[in-house]
Amino acid sequence: MTTRLRKIGCALVVLALAGCAQAQTVDRTGSGVIELRLAMIDGVPNANGQSYGPEVFVAKLADLSGGRIKVELVREYGGGSAEAESGIVRAIVSGEVDGGWPATRAFAKAGVPGLEAVEAPLTVTSYAAAKELVTAPVAARLLGKLEGTGVLGLGLAVGPLRRPFAADGPLLGPADWKDQNFRTFNSAVQAETVTALGAVPANLSIAFIDQIRSGNLRGAELDIAQYWHNGFALEAGNVTANVVLWPKVFVLAIGKKRFDGLTEEQQGWIRAAASAAVQASVSQTYDESTPAKALCAKGVRFRDASPAQVAELRTRTRPVLDRLAADPSGAEILTEIQAIAARHPQVELVDLPANCRTGVATEGKIGAIPATAAALPEGTYRVRITKQDVARFGGDVADSHPAGTWTLKVEGGTYQGSCRPVADPGDDCGTADSTMPLEVGDLRGSGDTVYFVPNPELLAKLTGCKLPVSSQLADHCGPGDPYRLTWKLADGQLTFAVDGPVGAMQSYVMLPWKKIA
Repeated sequence: MTTRLRKIGCALVVLALAGCAQAQTVDRTGSGVIELRLAMIDGVPNANGQSYGPEVFVAKLADLSGGRIKVELVREYGGGSAEAESGIVRAIVSGEVDGGWPATRAFAKAGVPGLEAVEAPLTVTSYAAAKELVTAPVAARLLGKLEGTGVLGLGLAVGPLRRPFAADGPLLGPADWKDQNFRTFNSAVQAETVTALGAVPANLSIAFIDQIRSGNLRGAELDIAQYWHNGFALEAGNVTANVVLWPKVFVLAIGKKRFDGLTEEQQGWIRAAASAAVQASVSQTYDESTPAKALCAKGVRFRDASPAQVAELRTRTRPVLDRLAADPSGAEILTEIQAIAARHPQVELVDLPANCRTGVATEGKIGAIPATAAALPEGTYRVRITKQDVARFGGDVADSHPAGTWTLKVEGGTYQGSCRPVADPGDDCGTADSTMPLEVGDLRGSGDTVYFVPNPELLAKLTGCKLPVSSQLADHCGPGDPYRLTWKLADGQLTFAVDGPVGAMQSYVMLPWKKIA
C-alpha cells in the first residue's frame, strides 16, 4: 500500500467523528512505500538528450530508496500551453502534484519571484558558466527565494542554452530584430529583452512553429538539441550561432508540506537524489555540434553576428540588466551571476564546417500565406493510387507510401483529407491504417493557387492524435507544414501541380481527382 494521503475508507469507519483524519500508512522508520507525482511539460524527462538532471533525479529516487519511493510522472502537463510550466509551480504549491522540475523562467509568472536573474540577457553564455552557477553559493541563494512559497527547492540543474532561431534570414544585429514578432517562453525577462532589441515578444509554446509557418512570427528562442528533436528544419532555420540569450536551468522541487510529512529517512533519499541529479547535470558533456550538423544537412544555417553587432545587442539589453540590478531582492544574486559569467566570458560555440555558416535557410519556403479563402471549388474529390502508379510516375515507394484511395473534402474554406489502403494496410496511405482524417486545415489563396494550412489542434479533436508538445510521438498530429499547389477543374476532374520538388505532394499531383460529390 502506498503512503499517499487518502480519505477512502476513513469516512466509512469513523462517520461519527468530526474531522476524519487522513490516514498515514508509512511507519516512522520509512519502511513503507511512498509515491511521488512529479509533473513535467515534456513527454519524457530527457527527450532532447540534454536534460540530464531531471532524468537522473527520477532514477535515483527509486535507486537510493531501494524501490520504496515510486514515481508517477505526470507527462506533458498543461497540454502544451505557454503557461504550463508556471502551472506546475502552482500545482506543487496547491498539492495537486508533489513536485517536478520547472525551469527558473516559470516561477515569476506563478507568483514566486526571485529567480529572474538567471535569465539576465547575454550573461550566462556557456555550459561552463551554467555548471558553476548550479554549484556555486549563489545556487543556495536562489533556492532560498522559494522559502515561504510552499515550494521547496532541492537543487538547480543545468539545461540547454537558448539561442535566436529565425525564418527568412538570421537575427544578427538590432536592425534585424526591429519590429519582428519573436517567441518568448513564459518569462517577463525574456519579453523585456526582446522589446529592448526592438522586436515584439509573443508568449508561445510549441504553437510558435505554426505561427512561423503561417508567416505571423519571425523567430523564437530555442536550443539546438530541442529544435532537432522536434523534427524542425527550415521553418526557423537561421540560427545566430554566437549569441546565447540565456540558459535554461531546472529547479528540482517538491511541495514543502508534502516534504515535511515524510520521515527523515525519506527526506534524505529525496535530497540525495536531487544532489545526484545536480552533479549529473554538471558532469555531462553538452554536445550541440552533432544535432547542429544534422540540421545543417537539412538546410539550416548557423550565422555569427559581427563583434559590432554583438556589442550593439549588449548595449540595447543593458536596461534589462539595470532593472534587475535595481531590484533590492535580486541585486546581490545578479552580481554573483555576473561574476560567474565574467570567469567564463566565451560564448559556447558549435563546431560546424564552413558551408553550414554561410547563406540563408530559405529553400522550400512558400512565401506569405494569404488571409483570403482559396477559390478551390467545394466538393468531395477522390483518387486511387497503386504502388504501380507510384513507380510509373517516378515516386519513391519505399519512402513516401502515397499508394491508397485518397479522399479530399473541400467545404467552407477548409479541407479534410483521408485515405483507405488499396492493397497493403501496413504500407499504403503513408503507413496510416485508419479511416480517420489524416489531415485537416484551412484553404487560403486566390485564382488557381491554393495554400493548404494544416490545423493540428482540430485534427487532435477529430482523431485523438497527440499534439507534439515537446517530443516526437508515434501518434502525433501531422503533417504540420503548409504547402502550395496550383489547381485546375475541368469535366469533373481536379488536377494539382506543384512548383518545385514533389516530395510529400505525390498523392496530390500523380493522377487527376474525380469529383464524387
